[in-house]
Amino acid sequence: MNLLHDYPEISFALMVAVALAASPFLQRFIGRVALRVAIRTETVLDDLIVDALRPFRFIYVLPASLGYYLSDWVAPFDYEARLVSGLVLIFLGVEFAIKILGAIAAVIRHKAGVRGVSSTGYIDLLKILAVLVGLAVAASVTLDAELSRIIAGLGAATAVAGFIFHDTLQSLFVGIKIASFDLIREGDWLSVPSYDADGIVEHIGLYDIKIRNWDQTTSLIPTHKVLDVANRNYSSMQNEAKARQIVAKLMFDIDSVRLCDRDFLEMLKEVALVSDLAVEKLETMGDSGAVEPNPQAAHELATNYDLFRVYADRYLRQRQDLHQKRYFILVRTLEPNRDGLPMQIFAYARETGMVAFSDTQSNILGHLIVMARVFGLKFFQYRLEG
Repeated sequence: MNLLHDYPEISFALMVAVALAASPFLQRFIGRVALRVAIRTETVLDDLIVDALRPFRFIYVLPASLGYYLSDWVAPFDYEARLVSGLVLIFLGVEFAIKILGAIAAVIRHKAGVRGVSSTGYIDLLKILAVLVGLAVAASVTLDAELSRIIAGLGAATAVAGFIFHDTLQSLFVGIKIASFDLIREGDWLSVPSYDADGIVEHIGLYDIKIRNWDQTTSLIPTHKVLDVANRNYSSMQNEAKARQIVAKLMFDIDSVRLCDRDFLEMLKEVALVSDLAVEKLETMGDSGAVEPNPQAAHELATNYDLFRVYADRYLRQRQDLHQKRYFILVRTLEPNRDGLPMQIFAYARETGMVAFSDTQSNILGHLIVMARVFGLKFFQYRLEG
């Protein structure tokens, strides 16, 4: 005890030096213990928290606290000791707060799972607030002024800060809107043509939204701009509706559309999906081997195009990979134009993934193209003059 009273400066230096020397060892010890605990537990949450807190620099709070609270021992330099120690404590506190907020964001993302999160802009905002509070406290310590006066002085700079941080404030408001209305989540498939972005949202931050495009490039879109431009979010299709629309148009040569004769109908009796219609039309024709010439009976006859349209509709309605009740199936004829007679197809595939959906759509179109020839229909296509 006499040493402390007789030589306070030396005692102060020794205590701070011992604490500084012990901190790295204590840092490694706590790190190893935390990692072992995280590995042995089944939950992933502690893994995320431990990973966010690494490399555990908050241990250096011990020597910094000693330097701050024992600064009176070095009376000639107590202000300097208190200032340096205080600034170190503020730095460590701000860093620890940022790491904790990062851990919270990681936990939120993990709990959201494949659904993703609407926004982590709130976390980014809290990080900025932590830095601002740290700067205010650092100014208070440096100037030896009351914290309330420092904070009051910040009010006078609000207008200037609003001008300087215009984009930040806009990003904050957009982030709040995105989260409140659940407009965009991490993991959503988002297309923003004006930024040449089309892919999966990997991160929603305060300042930008990161999209992993299908060609494995990345696009960064300013958060405050994403709602100002045209964009399309496919998440409702994949997660809510669980249905992806198939819209296709088959263009037929008008010259290939004709009334069905007996031979043609006899052939269609072998086509399962329209065999009943072929038999019905044959009964309408009676014993005559030719197509009925009576205009009043023409409505009872059919063209190869009509029967193929019925075939296409029935074919779609018997496919199990299409929604049959929840969403409509439609095969309709559009107005003829110079390119021919259009037949448009609407259906909804159960698979929304790109590969599975493409397989379903390709199988449907390939089958209808082949069957159109069975019905005597020809597709319209431009031919280059040789």
